[in-house]
Amino acid sequence: MSFEFKLPDLGEGVAEGEIVSWKVTLGDHVEEDQPLVEVMTDKATVEIPAPKTGKIEKILAEPGAVVPVGEVLVVIDDAASEDAAVAPAEEEATPTATPEPAPAPPVAEEKAPPAPAAGPTTAAAGQKVLATPSTRKLARELGVDIANITGTGPRGRITQEDVRASGTTVKAPVTAPADVATATPLATGAPSASDERIPYRGLRKAIGDQMVKSAYTAPHFTLVEEVDMTEIARLRQQFKPEAERMGFKLTYLPFVVKALATALQRHPILNSTLDEEAGEVVLSADAHVGFALDTERGLMVPVIRDARRRNIYEIAAELQRLSEAGRSGSITREELSGSTITISSAGSIGGLFATPIINHPEVAILGVYRIEDRPVVMDGEIVVRKMMYLSVTLDHRVVDGGEAARFLNTMKSMLGDPSLMVMGA
Repeated sequence: MSFEFKLPDLGEGVAEGEIVSWKVTLGDHVEEDQPLVEVMTDKATVEIPAPKTGKIEKILAEPGAVVPVGEVLVVIDDAASEDAAVAPAEEEATPTATPEPAPAPPVAEEKAPPAPAAGPTTAAAGQKVLATPSTRKLARELGVDIANITGTGPRGRITQEDVRASGTTVKAPVTAPADVATATPLATGAPSASDERIPYRGLRKAIGDQMVKSAYTAPHFTLVEEVDMTEIARLRQQFKPEAERMGFKLTYLPFVVKALATALQRHPILNSTLDEEAGEVVLSADAHVGFALDTERGLMVPVIRDARRRNIYEIAAELQRLSEAGRSGSITREELSGSTITISSAGSIGGLFATPIINHPEVAILGVYRIEDRPVVMDGEIVVRKMMYLSVTLDHRVVDGGEAARFLNTMKSMLGDPSLMVMGA
């Protein structure tokens, strides 16, 4: 009998998901818990397993489609045996016993019955063209007749790459001006047929919506301080071998996280959220530090829980675990929520300093930048120290400039003298 599998609830607050890719095709035999489909929500990309063993009868959502929770994704015949699922493939693979036709003019070819082909094919007259809505839209934008394109996807499906390849070789109609046939964009900046269009949805759109909400809700202001990281660099070199023996890398970021979690005890207003409806500022009892993670799927903010109670090694291990999970797509929604303050660390990529947007509804975001040798004056002498710019961007509705400056002074002291982290001073 047929079983309709609907998009399951993927977490509190998640109402829909975008189909990234199917791990099966029509007619496949699947086992229970076998990877079925990859779905992207506004929080993370998850792989959903098959709920039953059976044969794939229908796939009702193409890659790129945004599907609400509770809508049918796929129909599985859970009564079909594995032999039944394999039989069509065997029958299809058996060659027909028709003799090889002699060369003939095109008219004779049209009368001959079509033979099944293993490679890419174009759509025959009256045959439905296999292509996703986004692919069809791209073809319309490029002025390409999709029925004349050779599909290289599964079962002859036409992909966006097929459309673009066809679009680059299509000649302009004879009635068009000669210069229209070129792919060079117009000097006015009008869209060109060779422009690439990337869907703005899913995780990327969720990030954009959050940034817009934060930028237009909280009045931002930023302070920047220069911090001496020489002692932190010395400690890092001293304890790197032990961290590697324990199975993780010891970067500079764990020291910054620990200093931040400790400093928030002296400056709790930065570890808060603004409840506008209740008219209250909520001071968080614990320091749950989010950190901006650059991934192929877009920006993510994994959260280090209870950072105040963790030592440097524990923070380093958790940073590495969450970073690997975020980049592989295996991170959970719970690991991406609940932060009370966020760190934006772009030091390894570049940039002198920046003014990051606050991770709403938090009231502060710390910016960490590259560490480099610079000449500084100490005790009346010029010496070379490892220096770093440190910024804090704040919601001016909640945090005043004086408190922001005092907070940066505390961070500067702790990073300049790491023993203060241990003492909590």
